[in-house]
Amino acid sequence: MKSRHESQGALGDLEEAISLHQEVLELHHIDHPNRSSSLLNLAGCMQSRYESQGELGDLHETILLYQQALKLCPVGHPNRSSSLLGLANCMKSRFESQGVLGDLEEAISLHQQALELHPVGHPNRSSSLGNLANCMKSRYHSQGALGDLEEAISLHQQSLELHPAGHPNRPLSLLNLANCMKSRYQSQGALRDLEEAISLHHQALELFPVISPTRLLSIGNLANCMRSRYQSQGALGDLEDAISLHQQAFELCPVHHPNRTSSLGNLANCMQSRYESQGALGDLEEAISLHKQAVKLLPVHHPNMSVALLNLANCMQSRYESQGALGDLEEAISLQKQALELFPVGHPIRSSSLGSLANCMQARYELQGASGDLEEAISLHKQALELHPAGHPNRPLSLLNLANCIKSRYELQGASGDIQEAISLHQQALELHPVGHPNRELGDLEEAISLHHQALELHSVGHPNRSLSLLNLAICIQFRYESQGALGDLEDAISLHQPANQLINNLVQETLHSIPARLLQTDTGILFTQDDMVAQFRGSTQHQMLVALLERVNDWHSTINHIQTTIANYFQYVTLSHRWGSHEPLLEDIFHNGSIYEMPSTTGLIKLQKFCHTAAHHGYSWAWSDTCCIDK
Repeated sequence: MKSRHESQGALGDLEEAISLHQEVLELHHIDHPNRSSSLLNLAGCMQSRYESQGELGDLHETILLYQQALKLCPVGHPNRSSSLLGLANCMKSRFESQGVLGDLEEAISLHQQALELHPVGHPNRSSSLGNLANCMKSRYHSQGALGDLEEAISLHQQSLELHPAGHPNRPLSLLNLANCMKSRYQSQGALRDLEEAISLHHQALELFPVISPTRLLSIGNLANCMRSRYQSQGALGDLEDAISLHQQAFELCPVHHPNRTSSLGNLANCMQSRYESQGALGDLEEAISLHKQAVKLLPVHHPNMSVALLNLANCMQSRYESQGALGDLEEAISLQKQALELFPVGHPIRSSSLGSLANCMQARYELQGASGDLEEAISLHKQALELHPAGHPNRPLSLLNLANCIKSRYELQGASGDIQEAISLHQQALELHPVGHPNRELGDLEEAISLHHQALELHSVGHPNRSLSLLNLAICIQFRYESQGALGDLEDAISLHQPANQLINNLVQETLHSIPARLLQTDTGILFTQDDMVAQFRGSTQHQMLVALLERVNDWHSTINHIQTTIANYFQYVTLSHRWGSHEPLLEDIFHNGSIYEMPSTTGLIKLQKFCHTAAHHGYSWAWSDTCCIDK
């Protein structure tokens, strides 16, 4: 009955299978040798019902059944690996529904234990490698650590090696590896990863039987890859292929089929992409209709409901942007809020939901001018950015979205801090998408250049930050030259870089504000004024290295921080804490005699000399004493 359900999707068959397994379980008391098998069979059916209906209660009951089975299967028991596998899969499902990272960590641990039971040569080793790989991929999507994705790829490659041509599980291994290669493409932007994913999907599709539940998944995944290549390369044929494939997948999903809703959503996403490319409103209307059908088919608490609501909301927002009907925007906001409530903290898609709602709030602010909507958009984008730490593939987009909102607030309120923050966020995003990356768009550069022009207007000639603004503007124009090759941009960048080299001098002046007017140089014993110290620095090796550094910069944020640190370290000084005694050397004494090391010895002078020697020994070039560094 379970097999017929998997083939035809009739829920009644699954209900009957559950009823029969429950009867069998009642006949197998706690000490019955077959009780673990009965628990596993019932758990498998309950798991299928959860996947079909999305009732969280079914998942919790399934987890309890697998846990009971595992307790009855100590090390060496023939059902132990099946118990570990079933429980691990359910913990992963609960993570996907509830977003609790502990569930995913437990799933990984259980799959690792199962893998240990399947050494090299074991017939189930390949499937254990694949299951563990899928969990590592899920943790990558949740946490953004590229190491997890690389491990997932390695595990899937090992699994594929165990499935040579003709092996019944080879197509599934190809499918899993293809999905990981697509994820790495989305993270790193290397087109070869996407091309490999497409090739692997084609190989898998050729091997799946015409009537196979997994063939449906293979068609959909290949279609998604074709859509990604369209988004990267712009070839409309790729998008048309994606639509055709999704239509084939949809035809394989009759009413009540568990994958019908996902097929509707995938086809709708492609129709929306074609609308965005061709502008035919009929494509957008069809996308909205398909998404609404998907939402209607899903039970309220189904784990896919949140994504279905999010997709429909995005289409409503697109129609608002096309037609300008406020009702569409209000519906999009309502749907976005419903979706966000279904993405608990820790859910891998929560960040996308936050960003989408933020974009809608910003759109309403731009329409109606309510500053509260803009503040909410900024807050939501900041929450999304916190979920995208360094290395996360979606961090650049979060940075850009937040920068745009901060810029809007600057235009509303005029606070210079906002324009500086917007510039910083834009630069961080651009640095994460180097020239040639598929997600680096000329519009981002144009926006950054515009922001720097506005900042430059705030920093008139003589302003201490003007050189930094000139430098930042030069960097962005240089990026545009590297991307577009317009010679005029190169000339402008060179022109702007020349005054921008005053950046070092300005940062030196900022540092001098926080140090005394006079300091003793510890190795020579000579008292320097600030002008003398600046002249000394300009002739130093450190200054020469900083000037050279500005001529070959790759990461400007790191470079500026390095310059500031180098200058601060150069002018770092120590203070003599002491009790005044007799014959302390005064300011006029040192000015008249030059170096403290050449002056006639006194009790106070010997103390000062020892202090400077000690400071120099510990790497400090400058020292201060209240006896001789203050003009009394």
